[in-house]
Amino acid sequence: MATEKFQATLETVTPLFLGGSDPRGQPELRAASFRGAMRFWLRALLGGVLGDRPDKIFQCESQVFGSTDHASPVVVRLELHNLGSDGFNPLPHKQVTFRFNGFKPGQRFDICLLSRDEDALQQAQKALLLLCYLGGLGRRSRRGFGSLQITDGELALTAKTVKELSEALKQRLDAILPSSFAKLSDVPRFPILHPNWAQIKVCDEEFSDWEQAIKFVMKRAHQHKNPALGFANPRQASPVHVHVTKLSTGKYAIVLTTMLSQLNPKLSERADRKKLAEFLNSFGDKVIFGFKEVPKNWLGGSGK
Repeated sequence: MATEKFQATLETVTPLFLGGSDPRGQPELRAASFRGAMRFWLRALLGGVLGDRPDKIFQCESQVFGSTDHASPVVVRLELHNLGSDGFNPLPHKQVTFRFNGFKPGQRFDICLLSRDEDALQQAQKALLLLCYLGGLGRRSRRGFGSLQITDGELALTAKTVKELSEALKQRLDAILPSSFAKLSDVPRFPILHPNWAQIKVCDEEFSDWEQAIKFVMKRAHQHKNPALGFANPRQASPVHVHVTKLSTGKYAIVLTTMLSQLNPKLSERADRKKLAEFLNSFGDKVIFGFKEVPKNWLGGSGK
């Protein structure tokens, strides 16, 4: 069987903090980092079809990215072109004395997916597209850092305005997301792309640069600060993934992907879920997938 491949040129839209345990050390971009992020998005994609079934989802995920029992049929390769790095403020809404070292915005590199398993390659490609359209890579990626963008070809999101971006993104997602979803009325145990429990929206505003876009997000996150939007100890990841997209005019736009799931039981009583609803509403109403308003059974229950 011949080896199939998918190749794309990616560009860093916002600083990419990726490396070892020291965020102030030299950044390092490796194929393993992509594989980890792609696993997350594939799991979210599979969850929409299979529902809240971790064992089945892991089985399907392993067929694409491997497991401890067998290797992945998909090879991920990067060609980096000597990416430059610098120090950046990871909290641009605050004046801080420290900096994180990260790859600079506006730099390009190539990624290639190879496999003899055509189905596995297609699944891996969908996961990569979701990462580049909705997510980010590295530290602070859920607040907009590490946003990547496909630069050319039919899979690039080319748009002059927020409205055009909404239309183009919806078209891309229609080709990636399933035509039908699992029946799922209860809050899932982990984040999945299901219309009952997820929302994808494009912020109404445009921004002059990437820093203004992330600052806009950070200020609103600070205004609605609550364990429902993420917490450090005990750990509760934010349900919102912020992606910064560069428009063809040179301005920037924000895409927010929210995937609701059960909260850490230790935070359940302290979480004000309405804070999350208020946070999402502050970005406008350009919803292109999922719920229009946060489900009442997530707002009112403990998520158990």
